[in-house]
Order: sequence, then C-alpha cells, then structure tokens
Amino acid sequence: MALKKPSFEAEPTSTAADAGAPEGADTAVLERETAAPAAAAAPAAEQASTAIAVARSTAVSADRNEIAAKAKAFKAEVSAMRGAADFSYGAHRVFKAKDGAIKEMSGEKLKLGRWVQVQLLAWDRHFEISPGGDDKKSSAYVGYSSDGEVIDYVIGEEQREWIGKPVSEYLTYLIEQEDFPKAAKREFIDTQVAVLNSENEPDFHDIVQVSLSSSSIPAFRAYQSSLEAKARFAMTGIKPPPGLEMPENPFTFYYVTEDASKGSMSWTKLKIVSTLPAKF
Repeated sequence: MALKKPSFEAEPTSTAADAGAPEGADTAVLERETAAPAAAAAPAAEQASTAIAVARSTAVSADRNEIAAKAKAFKAEVSAMRGAADFSYGAHRVFKAKDGAIKEMSGEKLKLGRWVQVQLLAWDRHFEISPGGDDKKSSAYVGYSSDGEVIDYVIGEEQREWIGKPVSEYLTYLIEQEDFPKAAKREFIDTQVAVLNSENEPDFHDIVQVSLSSSSIPAFRAYQSSLEAKARFAMTGIKPPPGLEMPENPFTFYYVTEDASKGSMSWTKLKIVSTLPAKF
C-alpha cells in the first residue's frame, strides 16, 4: 500500500506556465525579486560616494577660494601701503643700518642691534642729496627729494633757498662752489614699521621709520617680488607645495644686518627674512 504524501508536498505549485505565461517567466520573476534589494542598495551607495566627493571638492574649492582671496587682499594692501605715511623730515624717528647695527640717526640714537622684528605699515621712496662728508658741517647741506628731480627740503637753514629748485643744479653747486667733490644723489626706500622686537631693546615698541640705502633696496624689492609671485600663484587655485605658500602674515618680517664691501670700502646693509637666522 502506497504512503500518502504529506499535504505540503502534494500542494500544487503555481507557476507562470500554469497561468499561460511564457516559459521561464517564473524564473525571471524570482530573479527580479531577489535582485531588487541589491539594485536598491547600489544607487544609495553611489549617492553616498558622490556626496563625499562633492563635499571634498567643495572643501578644496573653499580652501582655494580663501587662498585666492588672501592673495588678492595682499596685492591690494601692498599697493595701498605706498605713500600711506608722511616721510617728511622730522615726521618719524629714523633708523638705518650702520656700523653693524640698526641704529637711530639722531635724537636718542637708540641702537636696536643686529636685528629687529617689524610689522610693515607703509612705504615709499625718496632721494637724498648728500655732500659726501660725515661731519656736522656737511650734514647741513643734506637735501631730500621725493622724485629725484626737485629739492623738497634741506637740513641747513642757509641752504633752504634751494627748496623747489632742480636737484641737478644743487649737486653742481655742492661740487663746484662748496667743494664737496663726492656729492651725489642716492635713492632710499623708507618703511614705516611697528617695532615688535629687537636684539638690544626687546621692550622698545614704537612706530618708526627704517630707511634702506641703495645697497639694501634689492632686499626690499625681492621681498615684494616674492610675495607678489606667490599671490599670483595662489590665485591659480592650485594647492601650493611647501615653499610657495602665502605667509599667514606677509607684512611681519625681520630686518637683519649684513656686512658689505667694495674695494677698500665697507658698510652695513639690511636683508629681509621671515624667520630669524640661527646665527643671531
């Protein structure tokens, strides 16, 4: 006697063929139903990946935009700094590099030492018409010109009749009539700076003028040129590699002294550096 199959085994299975559907349709339905969760997960993963990529791209763009904005601001500020201060005679305490140090030229004759840390506030250039001597008598003949063409000021009262007259004529007068054969016109860069620190006077803080002579001017122009080039690079949007980044504060730097010589002559000139050299 044959055993009766359990009802769950005997229960008929409904197939696509029974419903008149094409052969194999049941398999397709099953495959679609099975694949549905995976198919739904794929777009979600893709969306998440896209969102991360967009976020990263947005962050990078924001960084680049910030760098570019800083670069533009730097260029605008450099331009605005020129002529932004009064550099006429007596307007500031004046410091220059001399005898191996940065020292005040008159008044207290404060000696700041071999280096001074500053924040640049303004700058401009002027021309000094010097008789070529180093004594009290010759200092009275020192004249100043903002453009190198016309005398703006002369220290000695007796020579102030030359104010407003051509520099070339004043030089001729010094050489031929006052017997100053070494009289010459020299260019200077004047910088208005806030003194932040110095080697000899760490507690001295003031707004002063540091003037760079002709041999120190290349250092100032190199400082400007380097930062302007970095600013232009930053505006390309390319992430700068080490050495090409814009400094956090490009207007804070150190003036440091350096010995210079030519033939039998020797003098002190200034360099500009962003960090203080170890030798100091």
